[in-house]
Amino acid sequence: MNLSESCAKLDIPAVVGPSEVYSSLGHWNTAVYVILFLHLLPVWCAGTITLFRLSSCLPPNLVPTTAWLVSIPPALMSLTATAIVVPSLGKYVEVLLEIVICFGLVKFIQLSILLCGGRDNIISFCRKKKIMLPIGSPPFICLLPCRKPGVTSANLNMMVFAPVLLLIVKIAILVIDLVFLMISYKPSGNFIAYDNLHNIIAFPVGLLAIYCYTMFNFIMNDCLEGNNKKFLGIILLLEFILFDCLRLFFIFLTGTGMLTCVPPFLSQDLVVHLLKNYIKAFLATGLGIPFIKLCSGKVEVQQSSDSTLSTSMSSLVSDESSKLPIEKNSQ
Repeated sequence: MNLSESCAKLDIPAVVGPSEVYSSLGHWNTAVYVILFLHLLPVWCAGTITLFRLSSCLPPNLVPTTAWLVSIPPALMSLTATAIVVPSLGKYVEVLLEIVICFGLVKFIQLSILLCGGRDNIISFCRKKKIMLPIGSPPFICLLPCRKPGVTSANLNMMVFAPVLLLIVKIAILVIDLVFLMISYKPSGNFIAYDNLHNIIAFPVGLLAIYCYTMFNFIMNDCLEGNNKKFLGIILLLEFILFDCLRLFFIFLTGTGMLTCVPPFLSQDLVVHLLKNYIKAFLATGLGIPFIKLCSGKVEVQQSSDSTLSTSMSSLVSDESSKLPIEKNSQ
């Protein structure tokens, strides 16, 4: 009997937990648990300590939004740890991880707007500094030769709303998957199918959301000049891209037959989700600690950003007022 035949005859229970994984992997799984604990502990400790210190580091209006951002790395680590301990939850944890990151994108946009003094202040700053809308941002770099429009209230609202739309779509995907689970419906597994319509819709929405979010990051790079919190958005974007690329990478591995099952309890799908979450746990730790450190930035950095925008606005008003006496004298 070859390996593919043995994989087809696996008797896999509905819930695959630590005992089933141990039966398939042996003490290699014990080593994974030890390493996982050593990664989970510092992220949770750093997140908890930072949450308690936020009120002394930031103004009151920034504390709630920043607290949500600080919770992102511990949430990612907890979810990946859950999927490693119980691999049968991998499909649902994968969507939950995307929801957490999309929630982080939304919260970063809210924090950036607060740091810049509101949407009107961002638009006025862009007009003063002649900052144009970066329509050639990835993934649509083909638009680089096109003429850049100005930053207006309409396109700023679009950049703010696109990640919210992506978050709603990801939540809808999770709800549909859970409904399929409750009614014991088994999807066909085909990409072009009615039961995969929610995942097909998510692709163009995700592309649009990342495009708008990338444009917003480019604008914040100028508006939050000198403020290290602008790097929070880059880390979140990097996590989203890396987590998404992992899915494509494992589609390639399974399609070419480079991954297979591990008898007696790990099917190919479970092996894929297990390996994905091993990698995601390392990524969440490596990017999570610097992320939490940036969230706990000092008040002086935030104040300098505000003063930059305030100075720009004051100079804009003074320029307009200085023109009035000159126009009167000429008359």
